[in-house]
Amino acid sequence: MLVGFWQWLTGTGTQMERSPSASFEVDIPPELMEAITAGGVIAPRVSRTEALQVPAVLRSRNLIAGTLGSLPVVTVDPKKNEVEGTYLLGGNIDPDVPNSVTMAHTVEDLLFEGIAWWRITRFGWQEYPVQARWVSASMVSVQPVTGLTRSQSRTSPDHPFDVDGTVYIDGLPVPDREVIRFDSPNPPLLRHAGRAIRTALKLDTAAALYSDDPLPLAVFTPKEGVDPGDEADVQAMLDGWEDARRRRATGYVGAALDYNAVGWSPEQLQLADARQHAVLEIARAAGIDPEDLGVSTTSRTYQNSEQRRRDLLDFTLGVYVSALQDRLSMRDILPRGYQAKIKFDGFLRSDTKTRMETYEIGKRVGAYTDDEIRDLEDRPRLTSAEKTRIAPLPSVPATNGDRPMPVREEQT
Repeated sequence: MLVGFWQWLTGTGTQMERSPSASFEVDIPPELMEAITAGGVIAPRVSRTEALQVPAVLRSRNLIAGTLGSLPVVTVDPKKNEVEGTYLLGGNIDPDVPNSVTMAHTVEDLLFEGIAWWRITRFGWQEYPVQARWVSASMVSVQPVTGLTRSQSRTSPDHPFDVDGTVYIDGLPVPDREVIRFDSPNPPLLRHAGRAIRTALKLDTAAALYSDDPLPLAVFTPKEGVDPGDEADVQAMLDGWEDARRRRATGYVGAALDYNAVGWSPEQLQLADARQHAVLEIARAAGIDPEDLGVSTTSRTYQNSEQRRRDLLDFTLGVYVSALQDRLSMRDILPRGYQAKIKFDGFLRSDTKTRMETYEIGKRVGAYTDDEIRDLEDRPRLTSAEKTRIAPLPSVPATNGDRPMPVREEQT
């Protein structure tokens, strides 16, 4: 019993045990559950619905999944040429859903669950998939193979599924060749950051409670031996006090009462420091720069936007990019030598001046051609007649520095 519970809690059991849709119940003694979940050893998994109620988690999800979902994914052949319309990534992955939505949902599952699934809906003439749809991780479970060795499962016609287990989608078995499984190099956020997310939820609930029913900032108490009067007298005194404070900034307290300040400020009632710390913990867990979540942790006043995006790509998005590219380049999806690539040209797009200088250097060293530069700028390629009307860009000495300035001349 305890072994099964430990596998469910830590994620070391089978996928069916970990899947939210799997039927898996363990009778845990209340004292053990209290000791583990409230005593501070391991926090249980938080649900995705609860987690997305935390603005920091929602922002992290949008920053990671939304950014990667907006980038185009293409297939390149062994000569690095883009291939269109032949394989899965040559066009629309799911004819009914934009690619950006499919990829965003896939990355979201990798972030929250550590695993994502696609169901292949059509194969091409070359027996490679050409269409697929995203399947929520909550709808998928895996039943391990029992009583069948790997060599037997490869040759057994009665077992046409995966040698490691059978995949179930909505409770129905699906052959292994019809599913694509993505695995994240990072542990699932909802399980291993459950304590930080749940703490943020509790702090938000407490702050909302104080907003709905704020604590008094001060109280009146009668002096010793003074009759406080009945409830009507107390209400009349408080109404008079509030009315006087609305008309004057300075108040007066009679000799029969003591004015006692409670000491709670509006900032303290909103638990600002504790909530900022909770956001910082979520940023650490998600691998996001805290400043992207509104938490200032440095004295940095300026940083190049392109450099910030590159840092995000290198230290946060890179692991999910590798997981997607590596899986979509495997031999069950693309032929040998073909690869899936996520294009970052638009994401890392710098300012116009820097781009033009980069293109100039790239042409000089042979890294870019005129057509490639216009493709990168989303401009139509020049026709032969247009190219003949535009002379090369000679360099002339600059008048305001050592940098040569290009001059464009029209040929007659």
